Amino acid sequence: MKHNNTTHMWMMVIACGGALLLILVLPLIGLSKNWSFGIAVAVMIGLHLLMMRGHSDSYSKSEKHKVAIK
Repeated sequence: MKHNNTTHMWMMVIACGGALLLILVLPLIGLSKNWSFGIAVAVMIGLHLLMMRGHSDSYSKSEKHKVAIK
């Protein structure tokens, strides 16, 4: 269980930190601030959706475990 929490923490750091980094870096290479913000939000939402895919696996495993215990 501890490993799963650590993995989730690092995925959150990458998803949120990466988006913030894009907001800072994209204007430096010539994109307008509006485009930079939009791209960063789209990347952050996409990465969070990918992370949610892993949650359904752990949820279904825990539900099967609960049923087996009863």
